[in-house]
Amino acid sequence: MRIFAAILCLLAASVSAQPRDAGVPEADAGAAPQGVLTRPPALIRQVEAVYPPEAAAQQLEGTVVMWVDISETGAVSNVEVSQPAGHGFDEAAVAAVRQFQFEPAEVDDVPTPVRIEYAYQFVFRPPPPPEGEAAAAEPEAPVNFSGRALERGTRDVLIGAEVVLPALERSAVTDEEGRFSFRGVPLGTHEVLVVQSGYERFRTQETFTEGQETRATYYVRKRIFGAFETVVRSERERKEVTQTTLQLAEVQRVPGTQGDTLKVVQNLPGVARPAFNGGQLVIRGSGPQESGVFLDGQRIPLLFHFGGLTSVYNSELLEAVEYLPGNFSAYYGDITGGVINVRSREPRTDRLHATVGVSLIESNAVVEGPITDTLSFAVAGRRSYIDLVLGLVPQGDSGPNLQVAPRYYDAQLKLVWKPKSRHTFTLQGLTSRDRLGLVFDRPADDDPTVTGGLNVTTGFNQLRLRHQYRADALTLDTHALVGNTLVQFGIGDRGLRIASTDLNLRSTVEYALGEQLTLAGGLDVVSNFARVTARIQGLSREGEPPTPTVTDDVLTADGDFLQYFPSTWVEARWRPVPGLLVVPGLRAESYVFTDQTEARRTFNPRLAVRYGLTDTLTLKGGAGVYHGPPVQDEPSVAFGNPDLRAKRSLQYSVGAEWQARPEWFIGGEVFYNDLDGLIVRSNATVVRNGQQVPERLSNGGVGRIYGLEVLVRRALTERLFGWVSYTLSRSERRDSPGVGWRLFDNDQTHVLTAIASYKLPAGWEIGARMRFASGNPTTPVVGSVRDDGSDVFIPLYAAVNSRRLPSFNQLDIRVDKNFAFEKWNLNVYLDLTNAYNNPAVEGITYNYNYTQSAFFKGLPILPIIGARGAF
Repeated sequence: MRIFAAILCLLAASVSAQPRDAGVPEADAGAAPQGVLTRPPALIRQVEAVYPPEAAAQQLEGTVVMWVDISETGAVSNVEVSQPAGHGFDEAAVAAVRQFQFEPAEVDDVPTPVRIEYAYQFVFRPPPPPEGEAAAAEPEAPVNFSGRALERGTRDVLIGAEVVLPALERSAVTDEEGRFSFRGVPLGTHEVLVVQSGYERFRTQETFTEGQETRATYYVRKRIFGAFETVVRSERERKEVTQTTLQLAEVQRVPGTQGDTLKVVQNLPGVARPAFNGGQLVIRGSGPQESGVFLDGQRIPLLFHFGGLTSVYNSELLEAVEYLPGNFSAYYGDITGGVINVRSREPRTDRLHATVGVSLIESNAVVEGPITDTLSFAVAGRRSYIDLVLGLVPQGDSGPNLQVAPRYYDAQLKLVWKPKSRHTFTLQGLTSRDRLGLVFDRPADDDPTVTGGLNVTTGFNQLRLRHQYRADALTLDTHALVGNTLVQFGIGDRGLRIASTDLNLRSTVEYALGEQLTLAGGLDVVSNFARVTARIQGLSREGEPPTPTVTDDVLTADGDFLQYFPSTWVEARWRPVPGLLVVPGLRAESYVFTDQTEARRTFNPRLAVRYGLTDTLTLKGGAGVYHGPPVQDEPSVAFGNPDLRAKRSLQYSVGAEWQARPEWFIGGEVFYNDLDGLIVRSNATVVRNGQQVPERLSNGGVGRIYGLEVLVRRALTERLFGWVSYTLSRSERRDSPGVGWRLFDNDQTHVLTAIASYKLPAGWEIGARMRFASGNPTTPVVGSVRDDGSDVFIPLYAAVNSRRLPSFNQLDIRVDKNFAFEKWNLNVYLDLTNAYNNPAVEGITYNYNYTQSAFFKGLPILPIIGARGAF
């Protein structure tokens, strides 16, 4: 009786690691992995386990699943059984695996310890024939049985799968193309068994006839409870104080997100619930415009389509989403809030792949694959059809009617060329467009100045070229971007149109002077040339409640505007003693606007420290200076003040991370942001070009944001994954000296999110998301006066943000059913938002003279049914 061990299966898609973009923040503070797995461990010495005699006597079979720790030398340092098989199989498998030898794994081309999940399969075989009979076999018999082993549904090649003819005591191992062959298989019908780590056993029968070669393709089903994964336990330190990285496979089925990976960011610590569950990112109490959204380290104008329904970049092309709520490194600048960096992946190069998704609100498709050995492509597109559906609904006789329902589309094209091992060229094209139209049959809010209709159009186009060079110690990374952005808004005879041309350049260099010191730095240039046409009332400021537009002055603009933000930065990553990482950095920023009398410059020193107190416990802290330039209308003569300074944020944080096991992570952090130079309304006048003109805006405000964030997270392994995040915070500001502190518009004292997903047998998966958040501050109306000139009532308000709306709570549920066919797979899902129909209170609405009021509520229960097919 003999046994065999299934060849190691390393799934690159499950590798918890990050690409090594020079200067880009390194891996997840919420997971152990770091860097990119440039070479998986390879089994070079396999020891056959002793088949337990008792199990052999009963002809029992079994599979033992183990966690195997492999050192940087390739030796097995530890083995833990995660799924026992009993009958003596566990002890035999552990004893054999401890003697295995591997080629060590490499992260960023450096030997690195890793943890893999490994399945040792025991297959009973009859005793071999007597030695004399075996010698009589014909060794040079022709091949009469060959084929391939592929994954059912995806058609991915199974490398190292063992194809067994149990009755004949013969086996073969599949090569890099999944192929196998046998010589001289006896005529007749024989059982065939295919075994691969992470996959169900495949059994079938084949009939062999005289003079014919039997050829077969076997589609092997992946095990229900997830694929085995490689967990990279790199010694490389993380340089960011706080960073959470979401891998695509981990979050693409979070309830309430409709399969959109980017919407999951809204469930992380420090992120407040946006109004109407929309697409705004409110990080640590700051306004959405204070945070930055990046794609592969370069700015992207928008992250979501209208209302946050879906993101503008197809989730199928994402590798991970990195979230930095504060105290981020010198690599990022011109913002005082948080950072969202979306990392796209390279196209697949093994063969042509396609994915098609359909739901009640949109459809999308992705096609990718190789063009040549060094060139690959990916193309994706999405289009909503809410406008087509609502177009079939009869319009009423009163109230606003839909002329153009919410409509959006986006598309992406990516080409990756690797002419040499050290060079990678990437060309990426992006486009996105949104449009919404309404027709008013009566004045909106009984305001006679607002008649006719509402039309909103937003969109952008970008062409990005990137070159990456990686040597042993030197890394160069250069991005160039050219694009245009359109924002167009019209209501009645008022409107705003901004059409800009965007030119950006980012170049980063990183050099390792040894294991203890790495230097990095770069140049970052953002420029926008915009044509602005406007006839609107002044835009409301933070904390200003709405007023009838008839009472506001109409401001006009028609001209060209320039924004030019050149920056340089440098940082060091110093490891003076084992376990300690010190990252000092400095970023110098400049701001140039069309109407400025002089350019503005800021200097931003930053420091991050991480110390591994034990193998599982890390202490962390940071301090830094951050500046954010005036945005939108603020630096213009017509609407604001071109001589505004940048807002400043002094950020401090301390915390700890504990990871007792690879799949569990607990992190906590206390933070404090000291703000000054906040832009506020001004009634003063200034002299410009020899004339007295209104100042309109000034840097007269100060603020403070402080709180506590906690994250408990279970990684995607086996059946269960999820996390619990909690934020306790307070954000408040003072708009001028001598006045009291008030709450920011986006302040939410408590934000709690719990997410869990569980894999059931037969391809079923169920998940739930429970959210609670304090209500947003609001400014209540205490009375009104009538404006005789316009016949409109003007509200009288209490103190700004002196009342809070009712708290928000909501349950979302998602159910998935996965079907794996031979050459393609299908996922059908029901995503139920607001399962117990508890519409959130989003504001207060009043009657025409403000004598009556009622809560204005958001969406009720919303079921979304969809399907996703891929091959």
